Amino acid sequence: MYVGTMIDGFETRENTDIPVRALVKSANGTLYKRPGSAVEQYETTNWGYDRSFKRPIAVFGMLRGTGQLIEECSRDGQDFYYFDHAYLFGNKHSASKITGERIYRLTKNYYHIRDIKKLKAEDYKRIQKYREHIKLKPWKYDGDYILFIPPSDHVKKYFWFNNHWEEQTLKTIKKHTRKPIKIRTKEDTTPLEKDLENAFCTVSYQSTVVIKSIMSGVPSFCANESMGVPVSLTDLSQIKDPLYTPEREYWIDSLLANQFTMSEIEDGTAWNYVKNT
Repeated sequence: MYVGTMIDGFETRENTDIPVRALVKSANGTLYKRPGSAVEQYETTNWGYDRSFKRPIAVFGMLRGTGQLIEECSRDGQDFYYFDHAYLFGNKHSASKITGERIYRLTKNYYHIRDIKKLKAEDYKRIQKYREHIKLKPWKYDGDYILFIPPSDHVKKYFWFNNHWEEQTLKTIKKHTRKPIKIRTKEDTTPLEKDLENAFCTVSYQSTVVIKSIMSGVPSFCANESMGVPVSLTDLSQIKDPLYTPEREYWIDSLLANQFTMSEIEDGTAWNYVKNT
């Protein structure tokens, strides 16, 4: 453990520890190491932490005990910083083809950003490497089916619901439209682009599929927990009349501004941006 004052970071497993270590070091914080090998995903890492939450915390994902840390930290009114895979152009824990290095998203006090940020000139300069690769397709005003994306098992477990949300959501959709519903699970091998081709709209909980949906011109319905809230509707009674927002580009820019290369995490760019949001 190396000790500082700005933030407390928590290791869980090697791949996800790398950005957490870099952020903590850039913020002159304290790193709580995992003792030995990573525990199973639904087990809790023993950090030897007293859970005092005197400082903000930084974690990657919601497994191996980080979800509990987030919940307790939030109840105590303390800030938390949350790493996960990049919104766009990431390659999990491998180098991105766009940047030549790893990219991760970093958000403050939630798992996603759920508003459209007002960016500065320096922010636009930083995300230009992504913007030049962004292509937004025209809005589609028709389609053959509703594309339904149920949440992953991890999300269900963390947010304390089993299949209730899916059952209730499907029931509500059927109440307000006769369009067929096509269900796409996380294990589906069909390219997402193929499923979006003839979709009238997508319905999801907080899946990042909403990003590809909006970029492909397919309107979205999502839960309030989703990063898609600024450009989607949440009321399924309006399923026949989805939102065709003119703010797609600003929303994409906001997502891009909250993802960082490892170099940007190491040099303090990520910390300086996110701590002030």
